[in-house]
Amino acid sequence: MPNVKTNKEQMQEVYLMWSHGGKNRQEIHSQLIREFGRRAVSISTLNRWIKEYEQLTLEDSIQDVPFQWRFLDRYGIPWQDGKLASYLDNEYFELTGKRPSGRIIKWAWRNWYLSEGANLTPHDDIAFFWKILIEKSNTDAEWERSSFLANKLNWKTWQQGSDRIGFRPYMDFKEEDGLVS
Repeated sequence: MPNVKTNKEQMQEVYLMWSHGGKNRQEIHSQLIREFGRRAVSISTLNRWIKEYEQLTLEDSIQDVPFQWRFLDRYGIPWQDGKLASYLDNEYFELTGKRPSGRIIKWAWRNWYLSEGANLTPHDDIAFFWKILIEKSNTDAEWERSSFLANKLNWKTWQQGSDRIGFRPYMDFKEEDGLVS
């Protein structure tokens, strides 16, 4: 695939638009032109990328479609927390005006427990809590999605996320790290 190094940002943008559905290839290409101007890839390049995305398994791509409660187990969220996941989905939509992906809800659910969101009191700054929770969940979901795409689409030189303290994209782990069996 030519120019993969310079077009990763566009590849991710195309993946997001494609995975959320509702747009045909021409609409996706028009959006790329609006966003990237003369640097936008050609429609034939976009078609090649979408062909690659279509080869991803349902289990892989379901993370990036809008959240659906029926897929809780595929997001790694226990069914007992289904009510919380729905609550997080509704709050995210109320605050951003956008429907979150399953991956974002998965991270919001994880960050909810890490932040002890269930222990908020009326005296806490709840608006600030939600702002931070959404920002952190978006960042974590973006990092995970980028790692996933880099691995699946063979972006060997991908470096995003290397500034995360204590984390490296999972495809960078080696046997000598003791983290791969």
